[in-house]
Amino acid sequence: MRNPNVVLKREVILDKLWDGSGNFINDNTLSVYVRRLRSILEDDAENPEFLLTCTEIGL
Repeated sequence: MRNPNVVLKREVILDKLWDGSGNFINDNTLSVYVRRLRSILEDDAENPEFLLTCTEIGL
């Protein structure tokens, strides 16, 4: 929400997901939360308009 129209690499998002104890949130957890957010934010979570995955970025 703080970065509208900006593509954030998965690594950048994962870097922000350290908890207060220094425990790392794993890659699968990120995927689960993205899916949950899409189910809340999108009219059709299978065809998102707002929370998109850009697979070609960073290759």
